[in-house]
Amino acid sequence: MLAVVTATAALLFGTGATAATAAPGSDTTRVSAASAGQPFADQAAKAHLTKAQTTSLQAKVDRYVKRTGGKQVALNEIDLGGDATLMVALPGEKHPRDFASGDSSRAAFDPCLQGQVHSGWFCAYSREGFNGDALRWYECGRRGMPWGDWGSWINDQTPGTRAIFFGADGSAYDATPAPYSSNSRYYWTPVWSIKNC
Repeated sequence: MLAVVTATAALLFGTGATAATAAPGSDTTRVSAASAGQPFADQAAKAHLTKAQTTSLQAKVDRYVKRTGGKQVALNEIDLGGDATLMVALPGEKHPRDFASGDSSRAAFDPCLQGQVHSGWFCAYSREGFNGDALRWYECGRRGMPWGDWGSWINDQTPGTRAIFFGADGSAYDATPAPYSSNSRYYWTPVWSIKNC
């Protein structure tokens, strides 16, 4: 069993990976902090993620990086340039975790939910009720919408600033009310991009 786990870890995390360790009395394996080929393997190991959790999360991140052209900067964080980020929730969890700070037991800070009113941020969520993956940015800019289906948004920008949602043809499809405004159940599928200001 250990040989299979070692080989799987080497394939998953690149050459030079060390074996994942089997949890006593289970088939679940944990990610080794010494996985040299995976830049964020230490974050997964410190969070006590299983190999399956790590693989599933990385697959989501990889899809988003491909869709957005962003750069992965933490186990579940994608830098979209400037101050825009896409935070990815572990499959099955409501909110993205804070892997970058080392305290993966808590949810990552969300400036739209936890910041001051009129904080300047716009946040879009992949699930209803301000849950799931979170696309958020501060500076004025247009970003592609990386998901469809039902989600939610919060417009916590400066007073008077409205976000504009654009359809596939590039024309304006919808707009938010001025801040503070939110929608806990919004259908993202027709939205191809958002300009937050």
